[in-house]
Amino acid sequence: MAGLQNPTRTTRDRSSGLVRPGLTSIHMPVVEIDARTVYDFLVSACNDCGELEDLLREDRTWITENRAELNAELSGSKSAGSCVGFVFEISRMVVLRPEIKNARQFVAAVDEMTDAELLECMLGELLDNAELGDLARRTLADDPTALAELAGLLNLTKGHEVLPDSLPELASGARLVLRAWLPKYEKLEARVGRMLDRDVSGRHLDDAGRDPLGFVERATNGIRMVPDQTVRRIVLAPTYFGRPYNSLSKVNDIQLVCYPIADSALGAGGMAAPPVATVRLYRALGDESRLRILHLLAERDRYLTELATELDLSKPTVSHHLAQLRSAGLVTMTEQGNLTYYTLRRDRVAEAGPELSGFLAR
Repeated sequence: MAGLQNPTRTTRDRSSGLVRPGLTSIHMPVVEIDARTVYDFLVSACNDCGELEDLLREDRTWITENRAELNAELSGSKSAGSCVGFVFEISRMVVLRPEIKNARQFVAAVDEMTDAELLECMLGELLDNAELGDLARRTLADDPTALAELAGLLNLTKGHEVLPDSLPELASGARLVLRAWLPKYEKLEARVGRMLDRDVSGRHLDDAGRDPLGFVERATNGIRMVPDQTVRRIVLAPTYFGRPYNSLSKVNDIQLVCYPIADSALGAGGMAAPPVATVRLYRALGDESRLRILHLLAERDRYLTELATELDLSKPTVSHHLAQLRSAGLVTMTEQGNLTYYTLRRDRVAEAGPELSGFLAR
């Protein structure tokens, strides 16, 4: 892990976005970049962590064909199909184990874990959730009633079956998926590693010390973090297969952010195609609901619940739209404790052209 540490500093409230009390003087977190290919190993094994359109053409074919092969190989295992959405959560273990350098070492480390340890990693986000934490803890304690209730809530949110009939199946399914995916991913792990290195070398690393939260916002293309006394370190892990999205996990006093590598890090293979940022911008604008979200944000910052209510859409749907808008650079997301709100990036709107600016000014 390459640590980019900054001295203890204080900050004042940012002028943009909603201003909250009590933040006039607070210690800044240490910001580090963790450019290991293990994170992409987990992201690439997950069916809904990124978008094919943001990959190089050959990799769109590769991941489509290899995911189909994986599904065929594991078709007899219901638990393996259920666990895929939880595989990325094992990154909570990775951030605490800097000695794990590659995918093969990671799979070996998982094999050494007990099922209880593995399940705690996989359900880590649920354990930290204010609403679902108690239910998740009872599920881990082998309470079948809690498992059924948790599965029902997750199925309702995701729109498909998420958990298997018993929790041990989730752990065994994860092991099956990781072992089967390893030889496929190793064929291009070295090339992915070179992309991650190019992304890191293209950044002004000194800014991690001078302006840590600004550095995070630029790396993530729009995630603005408010200083939090419970977060002592922010670990930025560049990923290729997660493009254009960010994935956030909190592990003890560490905020892990898996961010999408920059277009410039793709290498020569990405130079002949249209600029990805341009494609992403117009793809984000080509949807009525996303345009309505931008119109609401042009009036003022808004929370996810507000947007869902005003648009009469589900929170997961609005969250997906916001992720598309953020990846296009049109929206900034600010996290403060358990609250998250969204702000229109007016500079990016101006770059998008007068027609969009005129619509938002109505």
